[in-house]
Amino acid sequence: MISNFLSSNTKRLFKYSKKYQKKVCNIFAFFLSIEILLLIQPFVLRYLIDDVMMQSNFSLLLPLIVIYLLLVIGHITLNFFGNYYIMSYGADVIKNEQLILYEKLQKAPPIFLNFKIGDILARLTSDLEYISNFLLMTKPSIIINIIQFGRVSLILFIFSWPLALLTYATIPIYFWILKHFKTKLMETSKEERKGYSKVMESLREKIENLNTIKLYKKEEFFQQKLKGEIEEWSENKKQYVWNEVSLNRGLIFISAIMTPIILGFGGYMVMKDILTLGTLIAFLGVSQGLYGPLNLISGQLATLQRADTLSQRFFEILDLPEEESDGILPFPKDYDIKYNNVSFTYKDELVLKDINLYIDKNEKIAIVGTSGSGKSTMMNLLVRLYDPTSGEILLEDKNLKEYNLPEIREHIKLVRGNVPLFNMSVKENIMLGDEFSEEEFNKAVKKAKVDKFINLLDEGYDTIVGERGSKLSDGQRQRVAIARALIREPKILILDEATSGVDSQTEEEIFEELKEYDMTLIIISHRLSTIRKADKVVVLKDGEIIGEGTHNELIESSPVYKEIIESQLVV
Repeated sequence: MISNFLSSNTKRLFKYSKKYQKKVCNIFAFFLSIEILLLIQPFVLRYLIDDVMMQSNFSLLLPLIVIYLLLVIGHITLNFFGNYYIMSYGADVIKNEQLILYEKLQKAPPIFLNFKIGDILARLTSDLEYISNFLLMTKPSIIINIIQFGRVSLILFIFSWPLALLTYATIPIYFWILKHFKTKLMETSKEERKGYSKVMESLREKIENLNTIKLYKKEEFFQQKLKGEIEEWSENKKQYVWNEVSLNRGLIFISAIMTPIILGFGGYMVMKDILTLGTLIAFLGVSQGLYGPLNLISGQLATLQRADTLSQRFFEILDLPEEESDGILPFPKDYDIKYNNVSFTYKDELVLKDINLYIDKNEKIAIVGTSGSGKSTMMNLLVRLYDPTSGEILLEDKNLKEYNLPEIREHIKLVRGNVPLFNMSVKENIMLGDEFSEEEFNKAVKKAKVDKFINLLDEGYDTIVGERGSKLSDGQRQRVAIARALIREPKILILDEATSGVDSQTEEEIFEELKEYDMTLIIISHRLSTIRKADKVVVLKDGEIIGEGTHNELIESSPVYKEIIESQLVV
């Protein structure tokens, strides 16, 4: 019957849980020990009432009370440690799986990361709490509760088969309740998870843009939008909880009404000397345990319903492909770059079309184009954040894919103007855990002109920059990002609007410093003074190169370039 509750995703999650087999076995051992103690307790209780108390056997009263007390204490103690280890193991599972999923996200090509950040956070937090419970508890819980159900059934039939049959008459009603709410649980679970992810993403977006909301006096507008999204999720959550609670409380209702029925029928049997008082009291105590395992099994079956949605979301991340890094070649000594008929399509949209471009070693080129023309995409291909849909990029006449991927990213550094910093100190943002000498550090911050503003910060290079670098200005963040690249002395440096927030004088000083480096420099900029520093300018429009030459040559030969200069570029 349980197999009816297992989707392909849930079956896969069961298979995945084998990695925690040792923890699962420990949990199983604890609760199996509890079952053994619970098996003994009702027989001791019946003997204590019928053969000791009812017979006024004072000599056995104390020993039996001590034995019964030890059984109760043992049961409670094992239960305590069992639950402690469940929670402790659960924390370990969440930690392990969060690290695994985060590592997977790091290794996946950006083109496959189509998740919203709020959705990812939901998968790595609340989803994993449910997944953790599933991996650790579903299998042992079902097995233990089946054992418990068998234990209770055995004792009930030993004590009184007529009362046992009366008790069992309620079980079909329970399974009707289970079947009734099965489909509803699955449907409402999917809707609730979607709604929760939507709220998380909405919160992230609004928190990140609090200043914009304040400046435009849109607090009430976004408050109402968020309220609507939270209310929508809340309604989905209520529907899911209604079905879950109805399932569980339905069984508790059956348990509650059975108590007076057993007392009435059992009391009649006691008065007729068919049943002893001790047997009735013990039967009544044990009968309450019949519904406990059914209730817990129903809870785990409900978890199986929810597991289909959660496991699908879990494996969507775990199944992400990893960046291809099969190349073995080290970065070449002569690193001229060639784009050979390179095209790139993203979500069925042609972003780059038949790009052909040669960049010589140590050449300084500028790439200019209207917004959306494909400038940044060209650079993403060069550092292999994406791979071309067709065509190839060559380094020293060998395909970029033939080179070791870590080597490519070690020697080609891409600095974007809008890159956020980490919530660490200025120095830590530059070092990023690597070891550099004091001399190397001082050289990088001097070349990037970080030293020009560092004395304005309270703790100098040890100043924590805040979330996304919020304590620094745009220009200061950009200089820190440039220093981070320069300290690693790249052979190819790409500056994608990387000095857009820096004043003209400081930018001039930075580019003057860059002349000392033996490297290829690729600049994407809307600032004319920056463009003029290039040996060659490449003009893009709608994903195609439509012009190439010096600034003066293009002003004369390219109407598009001239229009861009007049309408967009900043002097």
